[in-house]
Amino acid sequence: MIADALFSLMQRKPFQHISVTEICEEAAIGRKTFYRNFEVKEDVIDFQLDMMLTDYKKELTTLSIEQYLHHHFEFVQRNADYFITLYKNNLSSFAYEKFSGLLPDTMPIWSADPIEQEYRSAYIISGIEAIQRVWISRGCLESIDEIVAIAVRAQEKQVPLW
Repeated sequence: MIADALFSLMQRKPFQHISVTEICEEAAIGRKTFYRNFEVKEDVIDFQLDMMLTDYKKELTTLSIEQYLHHHFEFVQRNADYFITLYKNNLSSFAYEKFSGLLPDTMPIWSADPIEQEYRSAYIISGIEAIQRVWISRGCLESIDEIVAIAVRAQEKQVPLW
């Protein structure tokens, strides 16, 4: 599979130094096959995240915030090698983009004003991503329960912006 080949290469060298030719060689496919499925190598990451998030999405609508956080960090931990590799290659924006696209529809309604709702959702999503980034950079050392508790406390005790 092309995504597996790229992941394997990214574990050995930086993403920006990987060519489509190398991906094709690693996957034992021709360049035509690659370009039939993808325009650029970044599309492979996008595709892989979409595949990974298929099951993730199914459970989101019925979860409380604590259940959601547990589900989210459990998913990240199950796929820790993949996320660590993305982060080491400065590609965390791909994961952030995918998760931030999923979450707004599952957020509680804080405001009747849709613009304020959008901003508050973005604020919360960014906080979750920041905790995720630190957790991944530490090698997912803390348990899922510890990370969820940290995230909940961070939300409950928000520091004023100034």
